[in-house]
Amino acid sequence: MYTGASVKKLDFSGNSIRRLTDGVLINLQSSLEELRLADNLLGDSLNPIFSSSEFHAPSQLKLLDLSGNQIKAIEEGLLKGCTHLQELRLDRNRLNAVPSASLSGPKALRSLTLSSNRISSSNVEQLDLSGNFFVDFPVIALRQLPRLKFLNISANLIEKLDNSYFHSLSALEKIDLSHNSIGNIAPATFMGLKNLKNLDLSVNMLRTIEDDAFEGLSSLETLSLSDNNILVIPGSALLRLPRLRSLNLDYNRIAALSADIFTPIADRVVSINLARNVIRELPVDAFQDFKVLSSLDLSGSLLLNIEAASFSGLEDTLLSLNLHGNRLSSLPQQPLTLHRLRRLDLSHNSLKELPRASFTGLTELMFLNLSNNPLLTSLPLNSLDPLSRLEVLDLTNTGMKLLSPDLLLRNPRLKWLSFASNMIQEIPELAFQSQVNVTSLDLSNNHISNIRVPAFMGLANLRKLNLEGNKLASFKGEFFINRRSNGTLLEEINLSNNYLSYLFPSSFKVHPRLKRINVSQNKFSFFPAELIATLEYLQEVDLSKNYLKTLEEFDFGRLPNLRTVDLSYNQIESISETAFHNSTQLQEIKLGRNKLEKLEERIFQGLVRLKLLDLQHNSLSDLPQTIFERSRLRILENINLSGNKFSEAPLKSLQKQYFFLMSVDLSHNLIKELPSDDSTMVNIKKLDLSFNKLSEDTIAAILGEPKTVRELNMAGTGITHLTRLETPFIQSLNVSHNNISQVTDKVFEKTTLIESIDFSHNLITDVGGSFAHMWAQMRNLRSLDLSSNPIQNILSGDLDNLGSLTTLKIANLMQCAKIEKHAFKSMEDLVHLEAYGYPKLGYLDVAGMLHYLPSLEYLDIEVKDSAIGSDQLSAGMNPRLTHLSVQGNRVQSISSGALAGLKSKQITIEFRNTTINNLPPSLLIPLPRSSKITLRVAGNQLSSISPQFLSALDDRRNEMSLQGLKDNPIHCDCNVRALRRSGLAVGIRCATPSYHANKLLMEIPDDELSCDPNRALKLTSTTTPPPPPPVKQNKIISRLTTEPEIIWSLPPPSPTTHKPLITAKPPSLGMQQINNDDTLIIGIVGGVVAFIAILIIIICIVRLRINNSPYPTGPLAPLPALMPPHCNNQNYPCNFSIPNLYAMTPQYNPSYASSLPPKMAVSPASVSPHLRASYTTLGRQPMHGQSQPYYISFPHEEKEYIS
Repeated sequence: MYTGASVKKLDFSGNSIRRLTDGVLINLQSSLEELRLADNLLGDSLNPIFSSSEFHAPSQLKLLDLSGNQIKAIEEGLLKGCTHLQELRLDRNRLNAVPSASLSGPKALRSLTLSSNRISSSNVEQLDLSGNFFVDFPVIALRQLPRLKFLNISANLIEKLDNSYFHSLSALEKIDLSHNSIGNIAPATFMGLKNLKNLDLSVNMLRTIEDDAFEGLSSLETLSLSDNNILVIPGSALLRLPRLRSLNLDYNRIAALSADIFTPIADRVVSINLARNVIRELPVDAFQDFKVLSSLDLSGSLLLNIEAASFSGLEDTLLSLNLHGNRLSSLPQQPLTLHRLRRLDLSHNSLKELPRASFTGLTELMFLNLSNNPLLTSLPLNSLDPLSRLEVLDLTNTGMKLLSPDLLLRNPRLKWLSFASNMIQEIPELAFQSQVNVTSLDLSNNHISNIRVPAFMGLANLRKLNLEGNKLASFKGEFFINRRSNGTLLEEINLSNNYLSYLFPSSFKVHPRLKRINVSQNKFSFFPAELIATLEYLQEVDLSKNYLKTLEEFDFGRLPNLRTVDLSYNQIESISETAFHNSTQLQEIKLGRNKLEKLEERIFQGLVRLKLLDLQHNSLSDLPQTIFERSRLRILENINLSGNKFSEAPLKSLQKQYFFLMSVDLSHNLIKELPSDDSTMVNIKKLDLSFNKLSEDTIAAILGEPKTVRELNMAGTGITHLTRLETPFIQSLNVSHNNISQVTDKVFEKTTLIESIDFSHNLITDVGGSFAHMWAQMRNLRSLDLSSNPIQNILSGDLDNLGSLTTLKIANLMQCAKIEKHAFKSMEDLVHLEAYGYPKLGYLDVAGMLHYLPSLEYLDIEVKDSAIGSDQLSAGMNPRLTHLSVQGNRVQSISSGALAGLKSKQITIEFRNTTINNLPPSLLIPLPRSSKITLRVAGNQLSSISPQFLSALDDRRNEMSLQGLKDNPIHCDCNVRALRRSGLAVGIRCATPSYHANKLLMEIPDDELSCDPNRALKLTSTTTPPPPPPVKQNKIISRLTTEPEIIWSLPPPSPTTHKPLITAKPPSLGMQQINNDDTLIIGIVGGVVAFIAILIIIICIVRLRINNSPYPTGPLAPLPALMPPHCNNQNYPCNFSIPNLYAMTPQYNPSYASSLPPKMAVSPASVSPHLRASYTTLGRQPMHGQSQPYYISFPHEEKEYIS
């Protein structure tokens, strides 16, 4: 092989090579310098040791890449002939130890990478020990590495440093100590590292830096102290670094800047990063002493404004200025005079306007980012004219409504341009007439419905155009060229999510170099082949989520470079035999989620290699036996037939691809039987038969017949017991959603390579006994799922033989009554744990469990305590942990220090199904400010978010995401005003109080979000509809909390004192004082009642005079009896009797007058609101000797109240 060839570089990455045949490299031994075999299957064999004699010959080999090959061990002397090998890559394998014996051959080895293995140390010049669990610096291990130049020991648990640690590492040039727990740097710690050039101490616990902390680092050029909560720039310590060029102090708590602070480094530092500090202003002289500063990052601070004088001293040196994420509302009227500035970032501010002369002093500017200033809306005319050298302009989300052709007329060097996420409705003609150098134009997510011809004329070098998410109903080539043009250089166009149902014939023909077309999520019902037939460079077409019904002849045929066609989520019912004919490079066809019932046998004629054929969720019940004939389709690797209507597996059709078929998905079909003598499945590496109701014989044949399958999914197939597996190569087995109750240890005797088993949703009651013996056979088992089984106990010793596990899921064990912490004592390597859903479990020792699990990266656990303290989770809070989920309906609170120890760059925190009603304001303080944090709080009992917590969120506004708040019972009173004004209130509906229930919080004015109970009563009155029958309201009374009931009655024989019915908590002694609001209400009520009484008396007198007769004897018709007032407090039930009515004589005399009830002995604020408004006013009792009743009528404007 390779006879006569002089090959220096050979790349076989990303294939399926399982072994190197003898002599394959024999003719390249004198010329081959680089051999890349990454991402193959060289370690996928029954022999756990990778061996080959092919590396004995290539003496000139300098680079060998064996990463991602599942290699578990390497034979001794594998590289004995590679004497000149300098770089060996063994990343992403399964090595348990450094293959020292295998490295004896190479004499010039300089770089060995072993990341993402299962190793704790190494022995080369570049050593990466990041992401391990070193508590102490590995002094002894590193003493044998005197030539070590690069050491990465980040993301460990190191708490202290000592000067003795580095005595043997004098050759070090770079050391990364970030993401540890170092709290102090002792004097002269780095004294012996005279060659060190780069020191990274970011994300530690350093609060202050001692003056002599960096003593001895005479060669240091780059120092990173990011995210340490440092309050003051350590000027004295930096004075000891004579060659310092770059200083990173971002994500600290530095508030003040001054020239004095920077004096020790001003003459030599080239780059300063002060991003994400708490700097509120820039003094005019802060940078005046800098001589060579070229890069300044002030992003994410609290700057409200800047002045041109703030950057004095940097006029002729500064090249990059980052002001992203501040609070700037405008730029200074006096333009910035940074003559050499090349890069300016003003994104994510609050800019409302730009002075016309803002950029006149920035003549060298090449990059300008104004994105995410939604209040900017427009740029002053000619404001960008001075930027004649501008190459990148980002105006995303700036509120622009109009795109003027004159805006960029003076910027001919632009190469990248974005107007995305604005409100532009039309692209005018010649909008980009002078942008001949633009290669990328983004107009996505606007409101564009009209493009005038020729809007894109002038974009002669445009390669990428994004018009996604607009309102385009048509598209044509005339937007780009006139009749005399020869076409464009466009390579990628995105028209997805528009209203397109038709394309003009010229739409794509004018772009002969198109490689990618995305027209998904439109309204196409047909897509003529003529649109793309001439595009010989076309590689990808996305027509998903349209309304296509058929594919006609050569729609996607005869396209020599076409690789991917996505037609999923359409309504395709039929496909022509020649639809893909002779598109020889086509490798992925996605036809899922359509309405196909059959396929023609010549449909794949002329295709060479299909990596993926996706036919999921159609209505297929059969495939032609010759559809995959090798004479038509040479190679088919993966096919998805799930969610169809197959009652018999199309094995005869697939048999034609016996040697090449890697994966077959037949899940969710109607298959019951599979022939036991069929050889098709023998060579399939990934087989999914889940959720088919298979017969017992079929199950026995699948599990008990020899196969080379690596991944087997038999979930939901009706398995009741497992027979001995005859699949020695199997690595993943899914038998969930079955009826398995017992498994004998003989089942897995031959499956020594198995790494993942899913037993969830079965009938397993005990994980000890026979299961314990079975675990002992699975030395390579990495993932185990036992969720949703009726397991009763997990006891000490049940899981002892699962020390190799990295993932354990034991969730939703509804019958589990006991889980012992010692059951997890052997799982030191566990990375992923899900342990929740134990309704019968009284207590779970979370702290004890986590003590045995130091390696966790994903933790989802139920807590049975009422409070989550820092001690419960502390054992699991390591720098690797990226996901923490806590649930439990007993949990009512969480301490501020519960999250201490999390230091990953990306962290997801979730509180789910608890009764927590508030989050501590300081909950986020222990987390690194540089981490990207997602906080999920759905399904709790949060009633509000405190202003202090909102302030903490705002401090992390660019690195923090709060999700699920709307799924909590938010109480809308004065405590949610801050939440309403924040951007987090979108979509939140109030749960309480009742008068705000189900209202959107954003729609409630601040003055209605009240904590005043009297204000609340008024809102109740104005928002609660009156009870039927409808009555006319009095305008004055309607402003009261509850309308007073005017009841006509007679006084009782002897006056009694009303005892108010208490429906709220009785006040303590001394709470007798009535507040001003109550006095005002009582005064108004009294006045109204008195007025009505006097008016009634006058009416009666007038009637008597009109009739010229004395008042006749007779009763007044009594109104309905006084009903008991409402009771709204469960603590004080309404146990009372209706008081007797007052009796009186028929004469009108001064002693008869309406009056307020006797003065209450308690404060009205403590009495039910309805009681305060319910009292007797004026009444009479029938007179003796008269039987005809009559009513005294109300005035015409008054409302008649009926109790």
